[in-house]
Amino acid sequence: MKTKEKDEKERLLSIGDYLILATFVIILALSILEIASLQEQLNQANLTIAQAHSQILNLTHSLAQANATVINLNSKLIQAQITMAMQKAQITNLTNLLNLNKSQIIFNREISIGLSSLTSTCNIYGCYSYPSESNITLHFTFAHAGYIVVNTTGTNYVLVELTQNYSKTWFGVNNTGVVGNFNYSVRSLTMPVLPGPAALRLFYYNATVPYQAQLTITYYS
Repeated sequence: MKTKEKDEKERLLSIGDYLILATFVIILALSILEIASLQEQLNQANLTIAQAHSQILNLTHSLAQANATVINLNSKLIQAQITMAMQKAQITNLTNLLNLNKSQIIFNREISIGLSSLTSTCNIYGCYSYPSESNITLHFTFAHAGYIVVNTTGTNYVLVELTQNYSKTWFGVNNTGVVGNFNYSVRSLTMPVLPGPAALRLFYYNATVPYQAQLTITYYS
């Protein structure tokens, strides 16, 4: 009887051992599956990280190229701005030369030039008369180089001569002049001037009608 009970106990112990062992095997298998799953997740995470690193490297490279492009464009922009500023300065200088900044009316009133006297001369072909000149002379002193604009309301023919003295001799004469004409179609003359004194003379050749007109002289410097 005792032997039978002992056999029953041994048999029950063997079943318990099997259950424990089976449970352990199941737990071990689940652990292995979980570890495999975690390893797969870890591998996927590493792949994702690697891909992210690759994208970061690509973006960093693209950013470096973009920065280089921006630096190059900024350099070109600065150069273009410098060139534009130089061109504007040149345009301003040329404009100032063409249209000088300061203007001053130095003469503005009516003038009158008397009649020219008739002079007769004779030669083998006969005698003839011609009018000699009548004139008035205006004197100015210019502080800077520039030009004057001479306007008149008269319609008769008038010869205008601007003379300035220089230290340099030109054709043996220690002065030079600018000559222009007033007539029916020309009522305005522009004459360049240099610093220093100047004489403006108006010559009139008419023995029948005196010359009377408003004369305006504007000095640009």
